[in-house]
Amino acid sequence: MVTKHFRARYSKGVLEPLEAIDLEEGAEVAVSIEEEPSHERKLEALRRSAGGWKGHHDDPDELIRMLYESRITGSREPPDL
Repeated sequence: MVTKHFRARYSKGVLEPLEAIDLEEGAEVAVSIEEEPSHERKLEALRRSAGGWKGHHDDPDELIRMLYESRITGSREPPDL
């Protein structure tokens, strides 16, 4: 099985590819839908998260160090701060 990824627009009950797809006419495919959030939903998520760290840390450098530390995995070198 070959997986191909492409963007499409749903219009009038039909998915319309936004780019050319290399498929034979009549080919059957399995479709998975991954919706992209609208611009409004992205803005709302940003607004909800604004100020989320306020009052939790008095030292911005310590907060940055903690964020980097939480992202480090065994396969990465620690960042130079």
